[in-house]
Amino acid sequence: MPQARSCGGRPFRTRRPCAREPRTPPARGALTVATSVLQRFRHPLQATALLGGLFLVSIFLPPTSPFADPQNYLALHSGLEIFSIVVAGMVFALGWNLRRGERGGRLVCLGAACLAAALLDFAHLMSHPGMPAFVTPNDADKAIAFWLMARLLGALGLLAHALLPEREGRGPLAAWTVLGALVITLAWSWLILAHPQVLPVGFIEGQGVTPLESALEGGLALLYLAAAVLLARRALADGEAAGGWLAAAAVTMALAELYFARYIAAGDLYNALGHAYKLAAFVMIYRAVFVSGVRAPQLALAAERALLRGLIDSVPDLIAFRDREGRYLGCNKAFADAYGIREAALVGRSDGEVFADRLPLAEAGRETVSRAENHEEWLEAADGTVRLLDTLRTPYFDSEGRQLGEIRISRDFTERRRVREQIAERERRLMLALEGAELGLWDWDVPSGRAAFSPVWCRMLGYTPDELATGISAWETLVHPDDWSDIRNSLEPHLRGVNEAYRAEYRLRHKSGHWVWVLAAGRVLDRGEGGEAVRMVGIHQDISQRKAMEESLLQLATSDPLTGLWNRRHFVEVVRGELGRVRRNQAPAALLLMDLDFFKRVNDTHGHAAGDEVLRHFTATVSAQLREADVFARLGGEEFAVLLPCIDSLGAVRVADRLRRVVADSPASIDAGPLHYSVSIGATMLDARDESYEVAYARADEALYAAKHAGRNRVVLAPLMSGEVGGDEPGGNQEASHHGRAIPGGSSTTSPSG
Repeated sequence: MPQARSCGGRPFRTRRPCAREPRTPPARGALTVATSVLQRFRHPLQATALLGGLFLVSIFLPPTSPFADPQNYLALHSGLEIFSIVVAGMVFALGWNLRRGERGGRLVCLGAACLAAALLDFAHLMSHPGMPAFVTPNDADKAIAFWLMARLLGALGLLAHALLPEREGRGPLAAWTVLGALVITLAWSWLILAHPQVLPVGFIEGQGVTPLESALEGGLALLYLAAAVLLARRALADGEAAGGWLAAAAVTMALAELYFARYIAAGDLYNALGHAYKLAAFVMIYRAVFVSGVRAPQLALAAERALLRGLIDSVPDLIAFRDREGRYLGCNKAFADAYGIREAALVGRSDGEVFADRLPLAEAGRETVSRAENHEEWLEAADGTVRLLDTLRTPYFDSEGRQLGEIRISRDFTERRRVREQIAERERRLMLALEGAELGLWDWDVPSGRAAFSPVWCRMLGYTPDELATGISAWETLVHPDDWSDIRNSLEPHLRGVNEAYRAEYRLRHKSGHWVWVLAAGRVLDRGEGGEAVRMVGIHQDISQRKAMEESLLQLATSDPLTGLWNRRHFVEVVRGELGRVRRNQAPAALLLMDLDFFKRVNDTHGHAAGDEVLRHFTATVSAQLREADVFARLGGEEFAVLLPCIDSLGAVRVADRLRRVVADSPASIDAGPLHYSVSIGATMLDARDESYEVAYARADEALYAAKHAGRNRVVLAPLMSGEVGGDEPGGNQEASHHGRAIPGGSSTTSPSG
């Protein structure tokens, strides 16, 4: 069947004629548009019609004064002006505070004009006849001059609002606009107050306004009408009722100016109606600015919040919002249901307050994140089920880049995780057969002993594939002899089927002679009918850098960074091990505690750099005198210790005295020249009856204290429980009393006199 095409050009399998949409007659369409416009701008139009009708009625009334005494009008005039000034000031305040919006530039211009008009209206009020003298004597011409400039600036402000493009009003331009309005106000005020003779006559008592004043008022009325037309066009284009209120205000101001072009006396009907119309115009301007800048955004925000609430509540993911201090701002329905808590009970509280009975949750989000962060977490839901959540925590910011808080989105990952693990398990064998980034592949035929090695495997050891034999023996000859035990402990159980996989870390000899640490991982792919391994495939990964890093970390954890000696932690463990051997084998061993004499004086006199050099010199001097089996350590500050295994008390005292003499005879070289220093040594023998390292350390520390107390630069051997007494020998062994200091737990101590 041939195809027919629709009006839009898409094919249909039918021969029915294309249906045409009914066309709206032009007259009916215009009527619809007019009805829509009238509906949208009905309030501004109603207000304009009401004020216009009142104006048409009032111009046929005689301009009589309802006040017997012109002074009686002064109160009404002051009240109308004060209200106008207050409303104009409110318009300025709104415009200035809304300057950062998309229409801020236009609002700033309008607000600046209203500010200038308010100031000039205040001067007009204070210059009105009957008021106290405002700088210079008051008269009608002075008050009219302030009035005319106020109305001119107001008209210019409305024209600027109608003509300026949409843009923000932030930055120096807004301040300059307000400053310009103030400068014009001050300049005009100075001209009126300092040079009143330049003012034209605008009012003649008993006759009313002069032709010049009437012409000026008429010109202002035309200017306001032009502004009304431009504002109405823009309001129709933007479709906003707020623009209609501005156009109505411009029309009202034009009517007010027409009143002032006709009044005869200061308190007549036209003058009073003109001031009332001006007040009404300012109220319309305020309403327009308030609606467009405050009320409309609030309504839009409320609608947006309702849309956002409906959106996030329809999402099955768990969503929550927090401020910068970690307090919740809200959450969606899925979050509240999952945790079994109402949103109202969540808002304003932190994780520690909400989940105080669930410690992991209480500690999970104490601080908000400064950048996006993703992690997985387990959740015990309110219904008792355990879920795996994939959680994204991301910050959110305001328009100026300041962080306001964070958004937390968690997706139930339980089922996906299970599927992913199943897929990963099925694909693991295939992945082992792929040659990845710097992973050496090996394939071993177990019964025959044949083995194939990938180029990466060979290159890892400095060989080419042609340089290695195709057999397992080529690998066996490269294995470090000390690592065979670890290899067999993992390989043989896997070959028998006891373990699921083979994994071992060991060393292989490089072609250049050094050893390369590798991680070997493999799996038997094929087994015989009896379960014996037939084919095994695996990879090698070079982990030399990791091993070097581990060794470096171990070195950092057990050694002193300044001297390179063992630190206190490692030394304590070594002494505890030696004490165990003493208990088992009755093998003698000695502990020496050494403290540099007057070391604080070295730091205070020559500086810490010189002190560090003395410590390094002392380390090198003592290390040169010790045996390979001796353990030398820095316990902290200027306090050192030596463990002397397999030595009796006499030998320990001799070694200690030799160290003392060598140190005293070997000055350190610092910038100021040779620096002589000495060391005091407290010695003790490890006793099988010692309950712990701390007991032996306390004896040695007491002996060290005795050496310090006896004059320093000497050796004191602490007596054991049996009463054995060591000697104090600056030049030979002498008997010393037992004056040690007990210290808790082996903590670092510095001699108080050292």
